[in-house]
Amino acid sequence: MTTVAIPPTPIERFNGLAFRVLLDCLARPGKVGHLPPPTFADLPPLPDGTLPNVTAVAAGMSLLDQTVSFVHATGEEWLPVDHPLTRWIALRTNARPAEPSAADFALLHDPAGTALFGELAAGSLLYPERSCTVFLSVPEIVLNGETLCLRGPGIATTATVGLRGVAPTELATIASRPSQFPLGIELFLIDQQGRCLGLPRTTQIEVI
Repeated sequence: MTTVAIPPTPIERFNGLAFRVLLDCLARPGKVGHLPPPTFADLPPLPDGTLPNVTAVAAGMSLLDQTVSFVHATGEEWLPVDHPLTRWIALRTNARPAEPSAADFALLHDPAGTALFGELAAGSLLYPERSCTVFLSVPEIVLNGETLCLRGPGIATTATVGLRGVAPTELATIASRPSQFPLGIELFLIDQQGRCLGLPRTTQIEVI
């Protein structure tokens, strides 16, 4: 009897490649990874009529399944359960929309969403793993730029990275995000070109 291997679908291939990039970026803070091109482009628009960052949405969806929950926001407003993009994500991942304080994953469609960090779960001393993983869409990430200085595990001494199009108040919020190990949120920054930066809770961030 011959066993025939079924080749992965395009979305399965994207999810596998994206997972490796995300994991590598989180293990090596300061490294700028490149996510593969998404397999879809038919996203519903945000409330203001603009289209979300397709790569950021696809990367976030690569970690969603029926066992987890999610929220997403534009500006400083969480999008409701009945928003077309919420339904679109839930239908394709089977993940559950949830309240921010209970969500396993959060997708923030623009840097203004950093103001919502405090509403997300940072875990507890008994269950530090019950924290939120955040995908934040930013205009542009610059390798070896001079916006953020990073220190901590996975970094030999320090690492610097540039962020363009992010306001000073938003940068300050990124630097002061919940990160009192073992508590805190894990953060992925993804720009319009598919560049990705991972900021685990163990990374100390200073705005240059």
